[in-house]
Amino acid sequence: MPDGEGKQASDPDLADVVEGLLKGGLGDPLGKLERLMRVAADLLSSPAPPKAAPAAADGKGMLETFGLILTMALDQPDKLAQHLSKLAAVALDVLLQRADPPPGPSPHARRFRDPLWQQSPVLRGLMQLYLAWRQHMQGWIDAQDLAPADRLRVQFVLDQLAAAFSPSNLPLHPAALKRAENSKGQSAVAGLKNFFGDVQHNRGMPRQIRAGAFRLGETLAVTSGVVVLRNAQLELIQYAPQTPAVYACPILLIPPQINKYYIFDLKPANSLLGFLVRQGFWVFTLSWKNPDAGASSWGMETYLTATVDAIGAIRTITGSGDVNLISACAGGLTATSLLGHLAERETPLVRSHSLLVTALFPGNGSVLEAFTTTENLQLARRISASEGTMDGLDLAHMFVWLRPEDLVWSFWVNNNILGRHPPPLDVLYWDNDPTRVPARLHSDFIDIYLNDVYRNPGSQRRFGPPVDYDRVSVPTYFVGGLEDYLMPWRGIYSAARCFGGRNRFVLSTRGHVQSILRPPNLANTEYFVNDDLPESADSWLSAARRMEGTWWRDWSEWLRGHAGPVADAPLSLGAEAFPPLCPAPGSYVMERMAGTSAPVN
Repeated sequence: MPDGEGKQASDPDLADVVEGLLKGGLGDPLGKLERLMRVAADLLSSPAPPKAAPAAADGKGMLETFGLILTMALDQPDKLAQHLSKLAAVALDVLLQRADPPPGPSPHARRFRDPLWQQSPVLRGLMQLYLAWRQHMQGWIDAQDLAPADRLRVQFVLDQLAAAFSPSNLPLHPAALKRAENSKGQSAVAGLKNFFGDVQHNRGMPRQIRAGAFRLGETLAVTSGVVVLRNAQLELIQYAPQTPAVYACPILLIPPQINKYYIFDLKPANSLLGFLVRQGFWVFTLSWKNPDAGASSWGMETYLTATVDAIGAIRTITGSGDVNLISACAGGLTATSLLGHLAERETPLVRSHSLLVTALFPGNGSVLEAFTTTENLQLARRISASEGTMDGLDLAHMFVWLRPEDLVWSFWVNNNILGRHPPPLDVLYWDNDPTRVPARLHSDFIDIYLNDVYRNPGSQRRFGPPVDYDRVSVPTYFVGGLEDYLMPWRGIYSAARCFGGRNRFVLSTRGHVQSILRPPNLANTEYFVNDDLPESADSWLSAARRMEGTWWRDWSEWLRGHAGPVADAPLSLGAEAFPPLCPAPGSYVMERMAGTSAPVN
C-alpha cells in the first residue's frame, strides 16, 4: 500500500505511539500492544516489503487471542452455559449465605489467609464468588480443544484477568482495614500518595523498590576490583584475587546489554562474581555503557569489536592466550555471535563458555513467543529506529506482566492498599535499573531471531565472511531454569545438543533470574544433572539425578577443568598498558535512565 493510502484521520501516527509508550498510562502492556497493532499496517508499508520470515514469528496478537476466546464461546455455547449456570448457582448460594467452603486450588489461599475473609459475610461472599468464577473459567478453558500455542495465549489472558479481579486487590482487604483503623486513616492517605506518585513518576506501575534502598559500590556490587579498560561501549573490570593463588586462564563475564552487570554481584552473600573470586578464579567482567540516541548505530559488530578489545586487554594483563566466557540472556547472544566469528577466523581466543538461562533458537515455547508476530517485531524495529534506542524500562514493565500476581498486584496491595513502602529486595533494585539498547543492536537481535541464524549457516554476516555456527566447538556449560517463564529450559537444552564441543546441561529449579542466583548458603535448593544429552529434553529430565544444594559447586568443578594450572595471585591489578582507572563498580553502571525508581548514586 502506498504511503498514506487508506489511512484514516483518526488513526494515531508513530509519534503518538512513541509518546504513549514513553509516558505510559497505567503501564498496561496489553493496551500498548493494541495501539501498536492499529498502526502496524501503515508503519510496515514500504516500496520494498520486509524479508519473509520463517515460522519463528508465527505467534498471534492479543486481538486475535480475544477473537479466539469469542469464537470458543460462540462455537460451543453449551459448554460455556454449563459453567455459567453453575457459577450462577454459586452466586445464589452466596447471596443466601449457604455456600460451601470456598472452591479452588490452594495456590490462591495465600491471598485469603486473614481470618476476616471467613468471618465477614461480605468478604467471604466476595472470596467465594471470585474463586468460583476462576474455577469455572479454568474448567471451561481446560475443556477446549486448543493447539498448545493457542492454549498458552488463552491461559495468559485468563491469568491476567484472575490476578486483576481478585478481591484481595480492593481497599476492603482485611489487612488494609486493620491498618487504616490502627493508623487513624494515615495508611489510606499514604496509599493514595503512593498511587499518584507512581502515576506521575513510574508510568502508573506500582513501584517494586524504594528509592535509595541500595547504593552501588556500598551495599551492592561491592566485590573489590578496578576498571582497567574503558571505551565507548564498555568498561572492563578486573577483580582483586581473594586467594593466594589463581587459575591461569581468566574468566570474562559478558552480561546482557538490556540490564546492568551487577545482577551477578548483588550482596556479598549472593554474588556470583564474588563466589568465583573466592574459588580462586581470575575474574573479569564487562560493564556496558548505557547508550543514548547518539549511539543508535551501534550494532552487534560494534559490541563484538569492543569485546575483542577487552579480551586483548585481559590477555595482556594475565599473559593467558585465551579466556573462559560466561554469558546470559542478550549477553549470551553476543557471546555466541563472538564464538561464531572466532570459529570462522580460526582464532582460538575462548577456551570454554558458560551459557546461563539463554534460549538461542526460536520455537522455545515461551509466552512472549506465543504473542510474537513478524509484524510486531518489524514495528518494534521501526520504533527503536525512530527513537535511536529501545527503551529498557518499557521492556521491564512488559516482563512483570508475565508474573502479575507476584510482580504487579502484590505491590499494588502493599503500596496503594496498605500504604507501605516496598521491601528492599536487591534483585528488584537491579530489575528497576534498566538500560537502553541501540536501535541497530535491537535490529540485529530481531534478525537473529527471525532468521534463526545459529542454526542456518551463512544467514548472519559479521566482520565480512558469512558465519557458520556449526563450526563452534567450544565446550559449553548450559544452565536452564525449571520454572523459567522467559527462556523455557527445553529451548536451552536444544542448544546444548546442537552445538559441537563437550557440552554439559544442568537444570536449576527456579525462574529466569533466581535460577542463576543459587548461592551455597541458600537453604532448600537443588538442581538436576545428567551426563548424557539424549534427543528429548523430557528424556534427559527423566534420567537426571536430583542433587542437593547449588549448581554453582558443580559448575566450579567444571570450570576448573578448563582453567589451567594454578599460579601465584598477582600483587597488583591491571598492567602497564592498562592501569587502573577507577575502583569497581566503575562509572558506566552509575548511569541511570530517567523515570527509574532509585536515584543516581
